[in-house]
Amino acid sequence: MENRHKKSMVMIIVLMMGVTSYVQACLTTFINDKGVRVFIYNKNDKVIIPVERNEKRRFGNPHKHAYFAIHMQEPNTRLLSRVYVCKQNECGKRGNIELKLSDIENGTEATKLFTITKEDPYSSMVQNLPMMQKKNCHSCSGE
Repeated sequence: MENRHKKSMVMIIVLMMGVTSYVQACLTTFINDKGVRVFIYNKNDKVIIPVERNEKRRFGNPHKHAYFAIHMQEPNTRLLSRVYVCKQNECGKRGNIELKLSDIENGTEATKLFTITKEDPYSSMVQNLPMMQKKNCHSCSGE
């Protein structure tokens, strides 16, 4: 009786480990492998994440596909330009996708899980502000 109990407990533990190892999270680790300062605007959480040179940051939600914009700081200024908008199409097989800035620029295999849109080089984070999106903003239109 005791031996049967131990076997059933071992079987339950093995099944639980099998179920939990298949969980696919949609977290993204962004690696800034270029010599510029980058800011990630996570559109799901509405959070700005600074990523310094040769640094990596993990962000996202385990249950939602990543949706973010990449802004680069212009050299010798404080101006930011939105360069790419990335929307994740499917979760990674191992849960965490590592995405390098150079992968995005070169369109390598790591970018296949994303829809990446290259933006106009002079678009700005200011365009995302609610006051700039309103059609009746008199101070915004110069009137």
